[in-house]
Amino acid sequence: MMYSADADGQEHPARPDGGPPPKVARSSDTGPESLRRRNMALVARTLLHRGPAARSEIAHATGLSATSVTKITAQMARARMVVELGAVCGGDIGRPRVPVALDTSYYRFVGIHIGMRRITGGLLDLAGNVVVEHAVTHRGRTRKAILREARELRDQLRVLAGGPDRILGTGVATGGRVDPHTGVVVDHPLIGWKDVRLRDELDIGDHPVFVDSSVRAMALAETYLGVARDTRSSLFLFIGNIVGAGLMVDGRPRLGHDAAAGTIDHLPLGRSVDGTQCRCGRGDCLAALGSDVAVLERARRAGLVRPNASFESLVAKSRSGSAEAAELLRERAEFVGIAAGIVLDLFDPDLLVLGGGLLQTPEHLDSLRAAAADRLSRPEAADRIVPTGLGEGALVRGSGSLPMHSFFSDPVAMLRTPTGG
Repeated sequence: MMYSADADGQEHPARPDGGPPPKVARSSDTGPESLRRRNMALVARTLLHRGPAARSEIAHATGLSATSVTKITAQMARARMVVELGAVCGGDIGRPRVPVALDTSYYRFVGIHIGMRRITGGLLDLAGNVVVEHAVTHRGRTRKAILREARELRDQLRVLAGGPDRILGTGVATGGRVDPHTGVVVDHPLIGWKDVRLRDELDIGDHPVFVDSSVRAMALAETYLGVARDTRSSLFLFIGNIVGAGLMVDGRPRLGHDAAAGTIDHLPLGRSVDGTQCRCGRGDCLAALGSDVAVLERARRAGLVRPNASFESLVAKSRSGSAEAAELLRERAEFVGIAAGIVLDLFDPDLLVLGGGLLQTPEHLDSLRAAAADRLSRPEAADRIVPTGLGEGALVRGSGSLPMHSFFSDPVAMLRTPTGG
């Protein structure tokens, strides 16, 4: 559900930064232009969620008149937003239906994710399909080097998109605490960034650039393209090199007072492991017990993997028959299950969606759910824990969902081609 409500109860698309919804056909502004923009956004979202549909089906789903839908889809076709598909017979009686679908051939959203080891970037079409994906391992660890790599990848993607006129917007996501209002990475301890003006570093002025935390971006993507698309509320729990949570309510990501909502690194689990300590000084934090970095460090101390080994090598060792490696990863799943139980009790979302390196070992999800059920006041809520539905292009879909969300809130504001009257 991609809507928020005014005080008058009217539903409107929500902003990606969690602030007030954009001015798209508010009930207090009922002029023809505002109404046209609101209705076009409504038709676009309907096609995104339903897929190809006949105009009569769009009218039924949106409550718009058939005449309005015909006029709106004609405007959208001129703007290269939709295309007509082949006629479909509806039975022995009546004319064949002519479905329309989002035009996936022209416009693109750019998504760039800046991670601890690599930058992943790509292009999404209007329907959220990954058209192009590239990953670049960091050649240098300094801020200057990483930003240079991000700009180089951005420029490559602009060419692959067919030029800047075909790009509707760019989304940039990274870990740590990010303020989407200012586009500033406030604190990303794993790569040593503080107060980095990421949007200013990557914006070249020919289309909008959106910046947010990777966890919130992926939480947003789940509501558009993943398993949470039919929910009123969802919580995305990311367990990888970083840990974090992204809460969605009525299609809106919750930021908090300091853009720090979902910071659960130091969530106490009431458990600890000998020799494990968080940078905050405690030993029972989720980050210290559940992150990929922490689990890999325990594996190194135990001699299960080499000092410079990757997390993937630990997973491979577990799969090759190492009982010690398998037990370490199963124990991690239990720690995450405790955290999942805590946040399920606290927020009671329709779904809790899991993402990150944790899902490289799906064989331990039953242990995770069992640990969550033991911690929950209502054990049956553990059945709402599901893995991400974003697929292999999750990082591109996550970062690309930031401009995508803005577009489907108000397509007219971002289109390069006028829709006409």
